[in-house]
Amino acid sequence: MKTKALITALVVIGAASVFVWQKNSEAAGQPSGKPSRPAIAVATSQVEAHPVSRSLSLIGNLKSEHSVVIAPEVGGKISAIYVNAGEQVEEGASLLTLDTAKSQAALAEAQAFHKDELRKLREYSKLVQRGALTKTELDAQQASVDVAKARLDAATADFNDHHIKAPFSGTVGLVDITRGQLVSSGEALLNLDDLSLMQLDINVPEQYFSDLNKDIKVTARSKAWRDQVFNGQLTAVDSRVNNDTLNLRARINIDNQAGLLRPGMMMEALLDFAPQISSVIPVQAIEYSGTKRFVYLVGDDGIAKRTEVKLGARVDNKVTVENGLALGDRIVVQGLVSMRDGTKVNDLTAAKSAESGEGK
Repeated sequence: MKTKALITALVVIGAASVFVWQKNSEAAGQPSGKPSRPAIAVATSQVEAHPVSRSLSLIGNLKSEHSVVIAPEVGGKISAIYVNAGEQVEEGASLLTLDTAKSQAALAEAQAFHKDELRKLREYSKLVQRGALTKTELDAQQASVDVAKARLDAATADFNDHHIKAPFSGTVGLVDITRGQLVSSGEALLNLDDLSLMQLDINVPEQYFSDLNKDIKVTARSKAWRDQVFNGQLTAVDSRVNNDTLNLRARINIDNQAGLLRPGMMMEALLDFAPQISSVIPVQAIEYSGTKRFVYLVGDDGIAKRTEVKLGARVDNKVTVENGLALGDRIVVQGLVSMRDGTKVNDLTAAKSAESGEGK
């Protein structure tokens, strides 16, 4: 029985020795197991520099360069209206008049008072020369004349306030007032707009601040005139950025001599910036994974590394790269289906370029 157990133990020890010998032989250089994965044939492309045109489309509402709501500085009853809706008026033209009966009477009274005080001053001057009055009494009369003149100026201003005139040349809006209507001080009566030059204010994201200058090309469109393109010019940029939106306001002037535009219209402005040299790669080189984008970057050792990139604008069949690659980097553009991070590749594009170089 003991002899049988001893034989079994010797068999097990022998088998283990053979297994250890085989492993040592493999470590010494004898091949074993599956062969290594062959290199995958791919086509590659280099990251190139390319001038990329840039533009920005923004929406805003028009306003006229000169625009005012006509409102009287005094209250009263409208006695005359001299304009019609849509009429073009010149600067200083009469728009309407309020009843001037009281203001005219006050003006006449002030004129008479001032005239009488001047008469007294002349008489006082003669009496002073004769020694009948003192210099102090003459000075007091001069003060009375000054007061009378101030009253006359105030009465004149009040009278003129009843005659409302155009502060600049422009187009009159709708006329919703009538003769005999009683209006109060500051009440809106008419709109007056200079339509020859329109202004469009747009909110520009702060990252475009360095691109804003008066030389950029600006065009604008309106839904009211779908086939019409209006040329504009950037004239001013606000002095600060909005803390909440991180935008800054820019102003565009649009010539409107043809009278096609009106204040309040919505316009779409297109700002064409100077081209920017950017790194571009073919679109087919991109691998999509959720919200992330990857490419396979081929190193000098022929190993493809899966690299995350940040992309920018698309230009035809290429796309700009903002981060992740450098100019001259070689990336896989064909053969992506079999690609994995760390895959050995056979770069057919580089090989073909090398053959072409040797053939010259």
